[in-house]
Amino acid sequence: MSLKRRKRKERRLYLKQKINLRTQMTALVFIVVILAVTTTFVMIGIETSNNIKSQERDRVLQTAKLIAVDPVIVKATDEQDSDTLQQFTKQAMGITDADYIVVMNMDSIRLSHPDPDEIGKRFAGGDETPAIQGKEFVSKAKGTLGLSLRAFAPIYDEQGEQIGVVAVGITMNELNEIIRNNRIPLYLATVLSLLIGLIGAVLLARKIKQIMHGMEPDEIAALLSERIAMLESIKDGMLAVDTAGKIQMVNKEGKRLLEEMGIKGELKNRHVDDVLPVTKLHQVIAWNKPLIGRQVEHNGLTLVMNEIPIQIKGKTEGAIATFLDRTEYNHLNEKLTDTMLYADALRAQTHDFMNKLHVILGLLELEDYDQLERYVKNVAGKERSATLAMIHQVKNPILAGFLLGKKSYMAENGVQLEVSCRDTIPNTSEKTNQMLITILGNLMNNAVDAVEQQPEKRVQISMKYTDGLLFLELTDTGKGISEEQQEKIFKQGYSTKGNDRGFGLYQVEDYVQKLGGYLVLTSEPGEGTTFSVQLPYDTQEDVTND
Repeated sequence: MSLKRRKRKERRLYLKQKINLRTQMTALVFIVVILAVTTTFVMIGIETSNNIKSQERDRVLQTAKLIAVDPVIVKATDEQDSDTLQQFTKQAMGITDADYIVVMNMDSIRLSHPDPDEIGKRFAGGDETPAIQGKEFVSKAKGTLGLSLRAFAPIYDEQGEQIGVVAVGITMNELNEIIRNNRIPLYLATVLSLLIGLIGAVLLARKIKQIMHGMEPDEIAALLSERIAMLESIKDGMLAVDTAGKIQMVNKEGKRLLEEMGIKGELKNRHVDDVLPVTKLHQVIAWNKPLIGRQVEHNGLTLVMNEIPIQIKGKTEGAIATFLDRTEYNHLNEKLTDTMLYADALRAQTHDFMNKLHVILGLLELEDYDQLERYVKNVAGKERSATLAMIHQVKNPILAGFLLGKKSYMAENGVQLEVSCRDTIPNTSEKTNQMLITILGNLMNNAVDAVEQQPEKRVQISMKYTDGLLFLELTDTGKGISEEQQEKIFKQGYSTKGNDRGFGLYQVEDYVQKLGGYLVLTSEPGEGTTFSVQLPYDTQEDVTND
């Protein structure tokens, strides 16, 4: 590229950056207004000019015809009386605003003229011939007074014989002056239109600038590119809908998650309920309130969804949903929860076992072997009795082990746990076990917290299995839950124990719903609390727990 071309390009770039959008819009709109107004002015001006010329042609012709039949003109022409003709035509010129009125005989010799020196001379212009032949017409020709528009009419005597011609004219200078005077309102209207157009262009440019939040096109393009890059780089899936619920945008992660759920093809302008029916974007738009942290399941994936309305100047224009795949996370979290519960139970058993070992060690040091024998038999009998009873009633080894461990853990904290089974509880699948342990564990932890400050610290669990359903009932001797708290207790993050709590009962309700079960809370202040749970329970072959 030559130096000259490069400089031109740099100059254009500089001017483009220097002239902002508002100025460009104002100039562009004003140029359009100028072109439109100018075109209109020219067309109306031409039409006005033609109309005036036509009107003047008719006027001078009618004047010529009226003068040609006037008795005074007829008689004076017949008698070649120039004085009478001169006097009459002078008066007629004042009345009709004609620039000149000329009467001539059949030889084209002037009998009257505004300039008396021209009387007796031949009519100038040479266009009077048709009138000498008896025709009425209008022509444009150059005479002694210059270029003019003139009308001719023959003069006849009483016998009907042509005796002369009258010519009535208006100079082109006068005609042009008439046209200019008639165009003055048009000039004023044009200037006013241009002024209004300029004001409109400025206001329109300002409005567009406001709509664009004061940003220039290159700034908007840069911002759009940045936003697209941000949307494509975030780890959450995201989709945006308009007020009708039609999808307008889906980012890359959103498309990937939707494809993983079996949703493929073009998504734009499809209704969100046809693509991802678990969303509540229609409610978000209708209520104009966000829904945060909802956990839903769809086509094998567990999603955490945030749904937020899009507002522009206080008006809801749509909504955005972000969704994160928590399937693997929840699976690991369930395993971690189980591990923590098992660890708590193991720690409680370890402490209990160490206490018993200390008693045995003390009796050995005292050499009280008889008491030692009775103590060991008593402890072994109780532990074996409790274990055998649990194994006999609960054929689910994971559940049985969990309950035994939890019993020891609660006993260490001074809480008495009573477990009763009306029927044998069969084994179940690993998935159901994980969710069941999470449900029971959170309910038992909540019960331990409830009886912590009570004189009687007792928790009762009753279980029954029948016809593919597992019935659980957990009752504590806590202080109970008020009706106001019962309405909030299952909400995520709600807790009376402080920060970083309030997820246990939310998870319990969520898992019960996922298993297709029911959860009922019964409580009265001062009378404790009962949680009743009914769950579908898929059984497997009994597992003998020796």
